Amino acid sequence: MRKKQENAVGDEEITKRLDAIIALLAQTGERKVGESMVILHNAGLRPIEISRILGKSLSHVNKELAISRRAAKMKGGE
Repeated sequence: MRKKQENAVGDEEITKRLDAIIALLAQTGERKVGESMVILHNAGLRPIEISRILGKSLSHVNKELAISRRAAKMKGGE
């Protein structure tokens, strides 16, 4: 019974990652790495997962996400 639960959790993780990849591929045109990080984050991936996927350091991912949050906050506050 426990093995089924582990497989279900594994399947959810795989599905989440595939959804993130599809979201990236669905965005046409050239984009900056920071934009890709935001797309992956919005798809539900954690910064550590994003850093592994894109081959960037965790601090770089966190910095880019913080910049995008700050920009979104300022844009919404206008």
